[in-house]
Amino acid sequence: MGCLLVVAIVQGQEDQLDREGKKLVLKKVRKLRPEGREEQLGQCPEAKGVQLYQDPSSCNRFYKCEEGIASAEVCANGLLFDETMALTDAIHNYCVYNWKADCGARKADNTPESSPGCEYQYGLFPLGEGCHSSYVKCEAGIPSEMPCEAENPNVPVVLGLAYDPAMHSCNWPDLLTDIGCDPSERLGGFQCPVLRDLEGTFNEQFSPFPRFAVSDPSVYIICVEGLPRLQSCGAHDLFDQDSLTCARQSPFLG
Repeated sequence: MGCLLVVAIVQGQEDQLDREGKKLVLKKVRKLRPEGREEQLGQCPEAKGVQLYQDPSSCNRFYKCEEGIASAEVCANGLLFDETMALTDAIHNYCVYNWKADCGARKADNTPESSPGCEYQYGLFPLGEGCHSSYVKCEAGIPSEMPCEAENPNVPVVLGLAYDPAMHSCNWPDLLTDIGCDPSERLGGFQCPVLRDLEGTFNEQFSPFPRFAVSDPSVYIICVEGLPRLQSCGAHDLFDQDSLTCARQSPFLG
């Protein structure tokens, strides 16, 4: 089955697309066959559903066929078009965050259009310098503060995650000491022992990531390269101090 490519738009309207980001009607759609022959269809290849095609020269633009209607689209500021993620990871109008898109040889215009609290109209940003347990999410230039723990609602406890600007997501504080995170302080001053001090103990079997109980049995601490990290036992298990593992508790019989 040949691949489809939208190759032309209404002549003279590209400047309007740049200025206003409005939809343009495609003048023609071509079906590019493997043997190199092109067949002019004069319409979208399919009358139903949504089909998306990248602009070969711009990562900011793409072509859309929706229910048989063809249009040229431009991604909002802070977003780019990546055909491989357009139907799975899109943030707005089939476009993904600019740091996530793989543009290949297509040129990308990443000029910021800033508004109060937002560097780009769409994006994820740190609250500021230092270690923070939340971040800023901008949508259409409107900032909202988002807690890190909201990213993983299936974990029923707070693990003390912090925003990682390099990853554009939340991460373990022990991996973010370079931006000022102190995992020991976040865990009540817990200090990991030196691994050699655990030699001959039951905990040695978990080395180099020894485990330790805390007051809340739904979580426990592991040490990673000498720094503490909080772990969850999940929604149904509790940490057993004797086996140093999470175990399902027997239902109470009364």
